[in-house]
Amino acid sequence: MSDQYFTINEVCSLLNISRPTLNSYRKKHGIKHITQKGQVFFKKTDILEKLSFPMANLMPTIDLTVLNDSTVEELEVAPAVFDLRLIRSIDPFGAICLMCCIKSQIANKKHVYLLTGMSSASFYLRGINFFQELKRVNAEYLHYNSETLRDVALSNPEVILPLHLIGYRGGEKSILNDIYTSLRGQGYSEDMCSSLGWTLGELADNATTHANGPCYFMLSSFVGPKKFLTLTIGDIGIGIPFTLKTNDLYKNLDDYKAFISAFKSDVSSWADIHDRGKGLNDLLSIAKGNGAWVRAESNEMGVFFDFSKNTDSVDMKKATTKAKGTRYSMVLIDSEFDYITKSEINTLLDNYLEKL
Repeated sequence: MSDQYFTINEVCSLLNISRPTLNSYRKKHGIKHITQKGQVFFKKTDILEKLSFPMANLMPTIDLTVLNDSTVEELEVAPAVFDLRLIRSIDPFGAICLMCCIKSQIANKKHVYLLTGMSSASFYLRGINFFQELKRVNAEYLHYNSETLRDVALSNPEVILPLHLIGYRGGEKSILNDIYTSLRGQGYSEDMCSSLGWTLGELADNATTHANGPCYFMLSSFVGPKKFLTLTIGDIGIGIPFTLKTNDLYKNLDDYKAFISAFKSDVSSWADIHDRGKGLNDLLSIAKGNGAWVRAESNEMGVFFDFSKNTDSVDMKKATTKAKGTRYSMVLIDSEFDYITKSEINTLLDNYLEKL
């Protein structure tokens, strides 16, 4: 029988109840069953949602956003069981971190169960194609009750491009024209469009080159006193520190210093003759020139670069997921961009590294 089902004995063992008690629960909660060769089976999502982790008295408490310090693993209420109903707030960064965490388990051939409900987080995730992208490959390893979200009308005007897979180097180019058309229609400047295109290309190149697999990208906007774009991208590759330390010049750095050093213009896992390693430095140059900020994490380490209000601060952050790979979220403000040199960013990073 499929791994999507429990036997009677498995349910009784899971809940530590007797068969008569299980029969009582089945009637009370309307739990359906199927019979095969005289044996009764229950859908795992029904047992998990209705009996093992019911919604009653459950208060959402976890904030999976770029500015918070909650972790995806706080949702894992049992091995490979993620209770999405616990999410109080979530944004593209939190969604991609959650995606990467679940994808990493599925990549190891684990069956993953998602507990969904009539919650804003579940609706948001459905609206950005979260469940669809999770099922794109190895759908047999993902289990959730889609019925709870089926008839919900979804609309999120802040999402310019929902979760989108970039499967190969340069794969982002096929979607840039559509993004530019959308942004111009919303009144964003040409400077913003060109900066966004370069940034997406650089991050996608880094991800697909070093991840040995696809990355996930999402673009959203916010209109207030100013117009903001949030670019978020993530993968489940080997991560920045491991990649950089394949270069003998950096093999003795501790992981966090390797992570931060990778943003310097003269640091790369490639040999110097390849003239690589400037992209992440340019990423920070754009953010600083724009008065924006960047959050990045890789292999259980995080950093927050804040260039708003001329603060130029660099702070260690807790990683949002323990999954391998790298995640970035960058805010761009639709305003003029000042030119920032590579040496300015290198100095900023050197000063931070000296304090570690």
